[in-house]
Amino acid sequence: RALASSRLTVVAGSTWPGDESVLLTAWSSVVASSATDDTTGRPRLIIAPHEPTEAHCVPIEAWARRARLGVRRLSEIETTTSGVVDDADVVLVDRIGVLGDLYALADAAFVGGGFHASGLHSVIEPAAFGVPVLFGPRHDMSREAGLLIAAGGAHSVADAGDLEGRLRAWIADGVHRKAGGARARAVVEHELGATGRSVQLIEQLLG
Repeated sequence: RALASSRLTVVAGSTWPGDESVLLTAWSSVVASSATDDTTGRPRLIIAPHEPTEAHCVPIEAWARRARLGVRRLSEIETTTSGVVDDADVVLVDRIGVLGDLYALADAAFVGGGFHASGLHSVIEPAAFGVPVLFGPRHDMSREAGLLIAAGGAHSVADAGDLEGRLRAWIADGVHRKAGGARARAVVEHELGATGRSVQLIEQLLG
């Protein structure tokens, strides 16, 4: 609740340094082009590293300060006594276990792993909230990523320039962005019941 905001919010989840080098470069350009004295008019980034260690978090904070963006850690926000916090341009998630809920705050999502050797992380979590999804090129092992791309609920980006273009398009055109989110949600709804179908198939094979 403390992170609720009227600002357009992009949630980047389960990111690795390889993802962040692309994301943060793109985000710097996006924010610079939407610079205003009124922070409520600027888009906001919530970033949840896959491994929220100090070694991983400190470079992100340093980047935000170089880009002249206000950055706050989730642990700091959660302990504030001043109520709703809406002044951070970048919220750095420094603990695990909350990403699934944070996607509920997103207008758009960037899922990590697509620029990392381990491969893409869960794209279904943001899609379930009706959020359009972006990710890197390493998604061949994710069936769900392929389904979302085919439905128009997600896009794979090749580099920072590609990511910047997609983010700009979604920020500028809310109708297009929301339509992508609706398509992502429809993919999730269409796949409901997969557990039952899997059990049925196993039973047939065992029989």
